[in-house]
Amino acid sequence: MELKGSKTEEILHRSLVMELRAHFLYRKFAGVARETGLAPIADMFDSTAQNEMEHAGHESDFIGEIGDIVENLQRAIESEHKQVARFYPEAAEIAAKEGFTEIADFFRRVTKVEANHEKNFKELLDGLNAGAEFAGRTVGHSAVEMAQLMLPEQANPAGFVHGGEMMKLMDNAAGVVAARHAHSNVVTARVDDIVFHKPVRVGNLVIINAKLIFTSRSSMEVRVEVEAESLTTEERIPVLTANFVMVALDPEGKPTAIPKLALLTEEEEKLFAGADEKYRARKK
Repeated sequence: MELKGSKTEEILHRSLVMELRAHFLYRKFAGVARETGLAPIADMFDSTAQNEMEHAGHESDFIGEIGDIVENLQRAIESEHKQVARFYPEAAEIAAKEGFTEIADFFRRVTKVEANHEKNFKELLDGLNAGAEFAGRTVGHSAVEMAQLMLPEQANPAGFVHGGEMMKLMDNAAGVVAARHAHSNVVTARVDDIVFHKPVRVGNLVIINAKLIFTSRSSMEVRVEVEAESLTTEERIPVLTANFVMVALDPEGKPTAIPKLALLTEEEEKLFAGADEKYRARKK
């Protein structure tokens, strides 16, 4: 029996929407639970959210909406175009008329972001059709999370971890991010905006998150954020932040060109613009 046009297909579509919504809400619920110190409840919400996503995957497979790469890019372009050309502009207009100014502004911002999504997908499709290599890499492509337990030899007699030890860990993370993006050797050129928020103690688990926020021809700026976790309470607190400027080098040790950074979100665009302003100021 043909699934398309059947009642079962309709139910699958509705179920897919419900599962995706449940996944989103349970992730949010997990965040609230974690912020209030209820880690077991947060873990339960996270695990259930993952299971809801697995259900959604099966439903999508039954519906059979996933095609080859060209078909998928074409569908993505069509979807983004509908949002940009009509849905979000109309949504912003309605929200403004009803007096929901903040929501209207949000819809206008989303319109711009979705337009960038459409542009990115078009460029990918054009490049694929032309047989060209993909020039850009996303922020997520090179982002890393690293963790290390702090030991006595890394600390002073009072049990506080040396700042130099923390800087070394951060520099390593920034170097990994830069090398993954550039696919070349990299060196640290400078460190900006370093802030020690809280001390780190022996026995803390240090979690380092690093991601690219800016690229030029051969240099990259990597945002590094560090948290310290108590293994007994599982409480995490921000302890360090810094921006590392890295430079890609060719085999002869000279600065070499790197792929552009593909920006996909409002936050990525905002961070890129701020770093670009600093970059231009340094050039002057």
